[in-house]
Amino acid sequence: MRRRYSIRGSVLVVVLVMISLAVLLLTRMIESGSTDLLIAMRQADRDRLRADVHGALETTLAVLMDFRTLDGGLYSPVQGWDDPLGYAGYTPREGVTIEVGFEDESGKISLPVVSLEGLKALLAEEGLTPADAARVADAMFAWMRPGHLTADNAARVESYAWRPRPLAPPLRSPRSFEELADIAVAGEFFYVAAGRPTPLLARFRRLVSLYRFAATNLNAAPPAVLVASGWNKDQADDFQRQRSAQDVRRRKPYFRTVQEAGGPGGSLGASIQLLRINVTAKQGAARLRLSALVTWDGQAVLPLPVVRESDLAADSRKKQAPAASQQEPAGTKATDFRYPFTILELSESALPVSPDEHEPAV
Repeated sequence: MRRRYSIRGSVLVVVLVMISLAVLLLTRMIESGSTDLLIAMRQADRDRLRADVHGALETTLAVLMDFRTLDGGLYSPVQGWDDPLGYAGYTPREGVTIEVGFEDESGKISLPVVSLEGLKALLAEEGLTPADAARVADAMFAWMRPGHLTADNAARVESYAWRPRPLAPPLRSPRSFEELADIAVAGEFFYVAAGRPTPLLARFRRLVSLYRFAATNLNAAPPAVLVASGWNKDQADDFQRQRSAQDVRRRKPYFRTVQEAGGPGGSLGASIQLLRINVTAKQGAARLRLSALVTWDGQAVLPLPVVRESDLAADSRKKQAPAASQQEPAGTKATDFRYPFTILELSESALPVSPDEHEPAV
């Protein structure tokens, strides 16, 4: 009898252990399945939002085209296009909210066209001593401009060949801010030894554009950019106060010409030449942002990449060879479709959920 009860007790323990393992495995499967389901749901929401943000971008561009045509140009969002979707009567689909924001890239200083003195003034405004600002600007010009003579031996073009990792300066303006790390002398101010960016680089990015355009828009230019463009500090500060207060004596809180602002012209203008449009769509916990950098009439371009002699030879052979694939097929006719804007950059990013919002139950 004792042996029989002992066997029954052992079986009961084994069954309980197996049930516990089964419950544990089932719980793990439910947890992992919930995560996979949440990821799949987020991805599906983002796929649906992609059509929404692209549609809102096209609507925004149509509104900008209206203002360019009717008002003779774009000067500032307070011109009336700060809410392009409301202006166009655009209604998102049910459950979706869309926000449109603008960043005037032409309100920055154009690095490809800035003068040496202007770059020195900008760096000095951002906290460098006059001596350090002169060294950094001089080194950057040796990297960017052919024939620039620098007194600093470390920044000369020939010195790059003696590095542990030899370089050939491109003799054109940088095409990315990461390129600043390779510039002698200047790289030490923008990046620390471990390769991490310094606070100076963050401020520099907010004030400088890598794109080439003719004039900086004073309607969006911060004081440091105005100083780099030829204004003195008192003029720049007074203008900033006047613009912030939106002087009631003026009918519009923006300028159409540099003469209206009352300051020297130089490299300044009053119209937007390069505009970044940020379209953010939200649906539940899903967030998708579409960022487009647009220009028109060829007003802004990125500096050309370095062209090697081997590339030129390859292009020459390609032009001489017959290109049958480039011939227009019989029975077709090319359509001259002139899109009013040129999109220089286009990027999508999924945004995190804000802390005050909750994940949906799955």
